[in-house]
Amino acid sequence: MPSSPSPNNRFRSEILRKPVSFLIAIAWLAAAFILIPKGFGDGWHVAMKLTGFLFLFIAALGRIWSYGFIGGRKNTELCQDGPFSLCRNPLYFFSFLGVCGVGLALQNFMLFAFGVIVFLTYYHFVIRAEERRLHELFGESYATYCNEVPRFWPRLNKFVMPDSVTLPSKLFTRNLTEVFWFLAVIVIIEIIEMGKFDQWWPTISTGIW
Repeated sequence: MPSSPSPNNRFRSEILRKPVSFLIAIAWLAAAFILIPKGFGDGWHVAMKLTGFLFLFIAALGRIWSYGFIGGRKNTELCQDGPFSLCRNPLYFFSFLGVCGVGLALQNFMLFAFGVIVFLTYYHFVIRAEERRLHELFGESYATYCNEVPRFWPRLNKFVMPDSVTLPSKLFTRNLTEVFWFLAVIVIIEIIEMGKFDQWWPTISTGIW
């Protein structure tokens, strides 16, 4: 008799998700240190920065909200309520908002566009790999879920909210640690901005937004 699919049989793109994301983030922020876009710190660039900070707060709260539903249930139970009734990958969606927030807060349209393109391209493969594994784990139930709920971009109708959720305290604490960096980057961005204005290190003017 064939064995049941194991939730630990992850594809390479899933295994490498965090280290690849970390390396890209380091390179992205390194570029932010030395590149000064046209109009940096003036006019609508300030509005960009404030909008970026707002996105980062939404991303942090959204990931806490999403993890409250999936924490402790991932790979053992098909989560279809709360944020998972809006889209199938709310954690990645809110991470995407965080990437947009950082790009805007850095006041650099070039870095913003780069972050958006890289995130959507790489996580397309991560999500597809996860879908194949979840199809093996949950079969027809997951197929039905895929037909009813969009993959990434949330729908605002048919929202399902349970009376309560249960989340192990250790998992919740780990999630708060991960979310911390979405807020800590606000301080990092302010340091980068001050360093550019006060010329703490050599910079390069891009001549474009």
